[in-house]
Amino acid sequence: MKSHLYKSPLGPILLKEQNNHLVGLQFSSLDLEEATTECSSLMQNTKEQLDAYFKKQIDGFDIPIAPKGTPFQKKIWEILLSIPVGKTLTYTEVAQRYGDLNTIRAIGAAMGKNPLLILIPCHRVVGKRGSMVGYAGGIQTKIRLLEHEGYPIQKSLDLQY
Repeated sequence: MKSHLYKSPLGPILLKEQNNHLVGLQFSSLDLEEATTECSSLMQNTKEQLDAYFKKQIDGFDIPIAPKGTPFQKKIWEILLSIPVGKTLTYTEVAQRYGDLNTIRAIGAAMGKNPLLILIPCHRVVGKRGSMVGYAGGIQTKIRLLEHEGYPIQKSLDLQY
């Protein structure tokens, strides 16, 4: 597996590649100087698309991805991929799209295992009444991503359930 660190406006992001597919995109606390692997064409393309995303030049990605997960997790991640930029769904709405309202907690767990943050936009899933809950990159990062995408954030929102 190849890895590369990308310097984003939100901090370092660790990119992971396997078999010419992106398998990981996670916010990282690593020092950018620790990047030791060569930047492959896939990594370069990913960095260019992330640059364009952060400059608001694109709102979708054309990167071959291969997230590793259970069939349930992959189905939830497919649902997340359908959420347009600037829009959100609640956990209940994701469960409705999945077809089982009893899976809300499992959906939260599947989102917590999302290996491709930003690309699989779990940041676009919010709690009841739009509350900012649960994001592997941190709630402030989630808020910044949603604001970047044009989603109106109410500054007085309770950041809890």
